[in-house]
Amino acid sequence: MRLLVVILSLFPLAFGSVLDSFRANGIEFEVYGEGRLIPEKQHCVPYTLDLNEFVNSFNTNNMNEYSRGLLQKRIFTSFDAICRKFHIGVNAESPSYNLTEDRTQMRYLDYFDYNWNSLRFERDLKSLFLENKINNPFLDTVTEETIKRAGASDISDFAQKTTVFPKMCNVNQMTVDTMICFNISDIPQSGTIYALAHGGEFLHNEEVYAYYDIPQFVLITQQAVIPIELEKCKVLFGTYIYCFEEFDTQCDVRTLSDCPILAYKTDDDFVFRRNFGIGYIYATTESEVDLYHNGTRQVVPSRVFILRTSYGTPDLENGQPVMLPEMTPHQESETSQFAALLPESQKILKSDTPTRLFQTQRRGVNALSHKHNDHGAWDNIRDFFGF
Repeated sequence: MRLLVVILSLFPLAFGSVLDSFRANGIEFEVYGEGRLIPEKQHCVPYTLDLNEFVNSFNTNNMNEYSRGLLQKRIFTSFDAICRKFHIGVNAESPSYNLTEDRTQMRYLDYFDYNWNSLRFERDLKSLFLENKINNPFLDTVTEETIKRAGASDISDFAQKTTVFPKMCNVNQMTVDTMICFNISDIPQSGTIYALAHGGEFLHNEEVYAYYDIPQFVLITQQAVIPIELEKCKVLFGTYIYCFEEFDTQCDVRTLSDCPILAYKTDDDFVFRRNFGIGYIYATTESEVDLYHNGTRQVVPSRVFILRTSYGTPDLENGQPVMLPEMTPHQESETSQFAALLPESQKILKSDTPTRLFQTQRRGVNALSHKHNDHGAWDNIRDFFGF
């Protein structure tokens, strides 16, 4: 029992050491949410959900031709609108109709059936996208082959074991391209998603601003620090984030090894902003900055700082919520993280676009250059003779 307690107590220490390495390397971090990495190729399969059978099940036999046409228009336009509302891609515009809703051309029962079927379609489609589960009435479209691939014993077991992630809505075909994943709650790579940003430094008498270009988000589990691309992740139930692949990068955020260095030329009115979690990280040579581009300049706490915004009571004049800035200064390191920038490299820096810099050496001294594998003549001779 004592051994078990000791082993379990090591996990928080390992987790904390990652955050300590962030602090030591000048990386700002904040918790973004809980998440899980799902290896898509091992646990998911593409699946096209056909809605035609569901739509064809609507009882329209007693509706006149005008009412049926109007219902068809409503279903297509609702399908398109709901997909866009849930930020699901739509690969084609919905069919155009010349029909407009005219109650005089509809019998009372026609109007009742029209509303009932329209609301039923919209409700069930929203439920599919909200719950990420294939439930009734869409279960009838699932084939036996798909049930077996999920390792399910029957259709009810299939509904429990699978999670569906919509990818694309095909409005004209009335289908949804999805990715069905199996037993994702059993996948061990779960943990906390952190937003990251390297604070960077002003160099050479504030004539240069440089920073490490690191992944904006990572998933930290008990076993690993995994860079992720949040745009390719899905949020379930409004709280849990599912990601399907790692972000393709050589950058090690724990050590900054192989992380690109980017630099800007600065001037008296230099203001540079990057995304950081739900806020921004600023670097500026000015003492006041127009944070919201509304003409109001505000005093900033330091050259590099974090901006988060909360919203107060709406303004009585325009009805817009009042933006309340919260600025936190970035804790700059006492010693620079960067080697000296070569003079010829400093000359080519621009203030509007970043320049990538590379680690090099001149006469055995570390330096930064805009040229990859840049060595002076003396260094080439030393490398050739091995001294």
